[in-house]
Amino acid sequence: MICSVFRKLGFVLVAGIPLMSSAGFADDSLVNQRVELGTMKAPDGAPVELKAPPGGTVVLIFYSSECPISNSYSPFLNRLRDEYPEKTVRVVGVCVDPDLSRSDVESHAKEYELKFPVIHDRHAALSAKVGAKVTPEAFVLDDRGRIRYHGRLNDQFAARQKRNANSKTNELRDAIDAILAGKNVEVPYVEAVGCPIPTPTISQSEPPTYATHVASILQKNCLECHRRGQVGPFPLETYEQARKRADDLASVAEDRLMPPWKADPHVGPGFKNDRSLSSEEISTLLAWAEAGAPEGDPSQTPAPPQFHDDWALGTPDLVVEMPDNFPIPASGEDIYRCFVIPTRLPADTYINAIEYRPGNRRVVHHMLGYVDVSGEGRKKDAADAEQGYSCFSGPEVDVHGDLGGWAPGNDPSRLPDGLGRSLPKNADVIIQVHYHPSGKDETDRSRVGLYFSKKPVKQVLHWNAAAKFDLDIPPDQPNFKAEGVWVAPVELEAWGVTPHMHLLGKDMLMSLEFPDGRKQDLVKLNDWDFAWQNAYYFKNPITLPKGTRLRVVAHYDNSSGNPRNPNNPPKRVKWGEATTDEMCIGFIAVTKKGQDLTRPGEKDDLNEIFKAQIEEYKAKAREAQKARQAEKK
Repeated sequence: MICSVFRKLGFVLVAGIPLMSSAGFADDSLVNQRVELGTMKAPDGAPVELKAPPGGTVVLIFYSSECPISNSYSPFLNRLRDEYPEKTVRVVGVCVDPDLSRSDVESHAKEYELKFPVIHDRHAALSAKVGAKVTPEAFVLDDRGRIRYHGRLNDQFAARQKRNANSKTNELRDAIDAILAGKNVEVPYVEAVGCPIPTPTISQSEPPTYATHVASILQKNCLECHRRGQVGPFPLETYEQARKRADDLASVAEDRLMPPWKADPHVGPGFKNDRSLSSEEISTLLAWAEAGAPEGDPSQTPAPPQFHDDWALGTPDLVVEMPDNFPIPASGEDIYRCFVIPTRLPADTYINAIEYRPGNRRVVHHMLGYVDVSGEGRKKDAADAEQGYSCFSGPEVDVHGDLGGWAPGNDPSRLPDGLGRSLPKNADVIIQVHYHPSGKDETDRSRVGLYFSKKPVKQVLHWNAAAKFDLDIPPDQPNFKAEGVWVAPVELEAWGVTPHMHLLGKDMLMSLEFPDGRKQDLVKLNDWDFAWQNAYYFKNPITLPKGTRLRVVAHYDNSSGNPRNPNNPPKRVKWGEATTDEMCIGFIAVTKKGQDLTRPGEKDDLNEIFKAQIEEYKAKAREAQKARQAEKK
């Protein structure tokens, strides 16, 4: 079956979007094959020569306007075009999207400022002729029409779900240089990583069908991101848009790569914000793809959901907004930026709901919010020449509390009646935004809507954590284990958890150990990805008797085999805020059991209890250090 073959293929995750790699598609049997190429027309009708100039080479770049890896390579390809004279190196872009119009292809090339001519391979004739299967994929031919190199452009992207932190090779440039020098290409083929070239329609009419079964699944779980102008790299709003990616959709669903939800479905008490597909939905997508992606009766297709630009929860009581547009360059590393926004509230208040509105969903990967009453965020902002300040791991200041966050697909919701988040008067809101360059210059001006509690607040939501503050990971350790423990100082109720590590993290388990000996796993992440950090909110709160232990167990890969490792060669890594540092934290959201702030004289003292606990930990740590020093004497 077609789908059974596709499910053996790998995927790559870029800005959280899973894409197929070329594993299993092509090999080096294409090398040195002669291909007769002539002239094709650009979208504007101008002729585009596909033969290499005498003594030179032609470079065919197969790309898709909907593939984020293709788009991210646009600056690299423009630089490549500038490095070689056109009389010896001819670069041609080959757009493989079958559903684009000529004007669409032209608009995309203009939007990404491509410096080379492009042609439209609408029916995949050229792709089939040379053997292209993936975008982006390069084919380098000499003046005799021989394929001298094909495969990836360089090693910027590793295999499945991984981007190389330290790019080392540049196969495309090496191949061009070898041909121009009259030498053999030492590495004539390297497997490409990217999106599969869309396959032709397979005429088949077996159930399940798009109209009756599949459209509703995509509308419910995918359209929030996969529609025009949103963060998803390609839309899934129509049958044709879904059909051409049927095997891709089935495979990522079966591997639970999409929708993005990292929690192990077999671990935990159940989460009310669970975005994963059910087993029945996955089976439907698999069966549909294997049947050839039949459409069914178009009249049975459900009406698409309506998305509105206004506030989903109504007009907020307070809107905090970035002061100005923030520029995001076309290429480069992901950007983590904190923006400090004063609230100027005249009195303390409680927050019942928060709604995030990304200003530019093409580049905003996720957002997190914090409450700062210390003024330290303002100082960091003032010390940075640009708007906001750089912040990789949270706001990097001690905060009063959090304001949740946003990632694509997260819908705003209200806290249960009687529960609130504290927002003191004159507090600052710090918004951390994770930006992912799109391949062209962009700007963003995001905002956050805050909804005040209209009913009396009895309990205030606070966060604490189990952590390994003395984390010390030796180099060349592919599976280093770290553990941290936090003990509930009073009886509490737990509402959710958030695991946190940096780039060396592999997996994490958070669990509870109750005073009576019972144990309960809360969440398990088998494949940690810093780019996809979620808060996992329980369907029902969990009571934590005093003395309950929250344990976090994590593993790290500090080896050269980890493409995300920011250090090459690997170095000893300790606790810290920087990209090259690490953390081991399992955050937990709690309220004080039985707390009722509507009772006369009762106050929210949970922060004070937590601070006293921290001081006790520090005192014990100092005593332990003194004891170790005394033993050495």
